[in-house]
Amino acid sequence: MDIKTIAGIVGLVITIGGLFVFQGQLIQRVDVLEAKSAPNIKPLEQDIAINKAEIAVIKAKIEEIKARNSNPLGQ
Repeated sequence: MDIKTIAGIVGLVITIGGLFVFQGQLIQRVDVLEAKSAPNIKPLEQDIAINKAEIAVIKAKIEEIKARNSNPLGQ
């Protein structure tokens, strides 16, 4: 075997080894992403429900004020 063949084989082995290292890093990244859990959104859902109820009350008060102001006998 001449030096070109040996260099080619060494280069091929190094390339294949690099691919295995990259594949290992990629699998590790995927494992880290899979291990993450979604945040708990229950408190946010409760806050949204409370805000919706408060908005409904405010809308009702606005409609009541409009009705009082539009009554010509009340002025």
